[in-house]
Amino acid sequence: MSSPFYRNIASGTTAGYGGLTPATTYYVKIKALDSTGADVTTYSAAVIAKTLPAQPAPPSGLTATSQTTSTYLHMSWTAVTGALGYRLMYSTKSDMTAPFYRNVASGTSAGYGGLSPATTYYVKIKALDSNGADLTSYSAPVTVKTLGAAPTPPAGLKSTAQSTTTLAFSWTPVTNSPQYRLAMSSKSDMSSATYLTTSTTSGEMRGLSPATAYYAQVRVISATGEGITSYSPVVKATTAAVPLLPAVSNPLSVASYNVHCFFCNDGLPEEKAWADRRGAVIQTIIAKMPDILGIQEASQTWLDNRSGGYTQFEDLRDGLGAAGAAYKLADPDRNNCVTSTLPSNCVYADQGASAGTKIFYNAKTVQLVRTGSSALPSAAETDIPRFVAWAEAIQLSTGKHVFFADTQLATGKDTAANDLRKRQAQTVMDTIKKFNTASLPVILVGDMNSNKWTAPANGPYDVLTSQGLIDPLGNTYASWYPSGAATAEKVVNRRVNSWNGFERVVRQGAAGTSGSYIDYIFTSRMRVAYYENVGTMDALGNYIGTIPSDHNMQYATVGLP
Repeated sequence: MSSPFYRNIASGTTAGYGGLTPATTYYVKIKALDSTGADVTTYSAAVIAKTLPAQPAPPSGLTATSQTTSTYLHMSWTAVTGALGYRLMYSTKSDMTAPFYRNVASGTSAGYGGLSPATTYYVKIKALDSNGADLTSYSAPVTVKTLGAAPTPPAGLKSTAQSTTTLAFSWTPVTNSPQYRLAMSSKSDMSSATYLTTSTTSGEMRGLSPATAYYAQVRVISATGEGITSYSPVVKATTAAVPLLPAVSNPLSVASYNVHCFFCNDGLPEEKAWADRRGAVIQTIIAKMPDILGIQEASQTWLDNRSGGYTQFEDLRDGLGAAGAAYKLADPDRNNCVTSTLPSNCVYADQGASAGTKIFYNAKTVQLVRTGSSALPSAAETDIPRFVAWAEAIQLSTGKHVFFADTQLATGKDTAANDLRKRQAQTVMDTIKKFNTASLPVILVGDMNSNKWTAPANGPYDVLTSQGLIDPLGNTYASWYPSGAATAEKVVNRRVNSWNGFERVVRQGAAGTSGSYIDYIFTSRMRVAYYENVGTMDALGNYIGTIPSDHNMQYATVGLP
C-alpha cells in the first residue's frame, strides 16, 4: 500500500473516488473513525478492485442529411465500435433544455418528424450498449435547421394518351427537387393508387385499359421517398379508344420458332428427345400455318435415328409435308462446301447454308425470289457458328415483295456476351441493308437470347430498334408494361414468357403485364393485326400435352405496305 491516497466519509456505508486511471487494478482497505476523527478500528484487509476500460468517444460526424424537410430532421453519424444503439437528443435551445429524444435500435442514421419549418434545432448523440445503458457520453451539439415551409406542389400536370394502354404525364419543375412521385388511380378519390417515382418532370403509366378514365396527381419527394410537398390537384386523363381500323386484307402470316436442337440435353424438367416431341412441333406449326417461318436450332448434324444421313431441319420439312403442309426450305444446303451435304473434307463455297437457322415458306402462298446468309461474329473459333439467313419472297395473294430474315444470337449473361450480341445484331442489320437493295418491307425474327431484364442492357434489342425496326409488343427495358410504341393490334398470351424451360407451369407475369421475351418478331413500319405467343394451356396456368420445345413459337399476321 505504498503511495496511498485517501477518502474520508462523514456518514453512510458507500463512497467512491474519481480521477483514476481506466482499466487499472487498485487495492482498497477501510477503517472506522469516531466523531473527532480518531481511529475506532484498525484498517481492514485490502480488497482488489479494477476500473473499467476508458469510455469510447461519442459518435462523430453528426450532420443533417438530404432527407431533411420542412418538418423532418434526418441525421447521420459515424458508427461507434460496440454500440448496439444510439440516442439522439433534440432541442430548440442551445443549452439543450426541454429536449426530446429519438432512440435508434441500429444503423447510423435516423430522423424526427413533426417539427416546425425554418427552425433552428440543436442535436447531440450518444451510443448505447445492449441494455440501453450509456456506452458513451453525449457528443457536442450541432446546429441544424429545418427547411422553409414546404414549397407548393408541382403545377401544370397534364396528360397525353399515348395509346389504348398508356398515358403520358408531364408537369412544371419545382426548383431543387430531388425527385417526384406520380400517383394514379381509376377512382377520383385516389384510393388504390399506383405510383411512379422519377427524377424528371414526365412519366408514363402503362398496362391500362382502353377508353378508360384515370385520375392523377404529383408531388415532390426527398431522395429517400419522404414527401416534401403535398400532392397537386387531381387531373383526369383518358386512354385512347381501340381504333376502328379496317381489317387487314390478305394478311401475311409469319412466325419464329426455336425448336430445340435434337442433340440438346439440358436436363430441363420435361425435356424430351426430338423423336418424342417432333410431332408436337409439327402440330404447333400446322395449327397456325404461317406463310413464312424462321426456325432456330434445327441442327444440320445428322440424326441418329434416320438412315441415309438426315438433318433435323430436313426431318422437320418432311414431317410437315407428311402432315399435308407445302413447306419448302428457302435454302436446303447443309454446309458451305462445294459438296454441301457432307461437312468432311470441305472445300469452302458459299451456298447460303446457315447451320440450324433456317427459313421455311409455304409454297402455296409464297414464292421465293432469292436467298442467302451471313455468318455472325463469334468470341472464339470453337464457338457454335451462328448466322442470319435471309430471303426475298412474293406474297402470291397480293404480289407484294417482303425481305424476311431469321437469326439466333449468342448465349451468355455477362457484359462480354451482351457486347457480342450487339455486334451480331449489327451484322444482322448490315446484312439486311446490303441485300435489301429495293428497300422492301422487312420482317426479322429470331432468338436474340436477351430480354428486358438482361444486365447490363437488352443490347441487341437496342441495336435493332435504333436502326428502324419495330417491336410490335413494345417491350420496355426493366418494365413489366409495354410502351405506347407497341403496334400489335391484338395480342394473345402477352403476359407469358417466350422461353418456357420445358416446365409444366406457365412462366408469366401478372394480368395486364408483358412477359419476358427472348424470341421476337421485328418489322419495318407496317400494320401488325395479330400477335400470338403460341402455347396450349389450361385454366390453371399449366401447359397441356407434350411441350414441343423450350421456346414458344411467336406468330403474327401483318399487312405489307
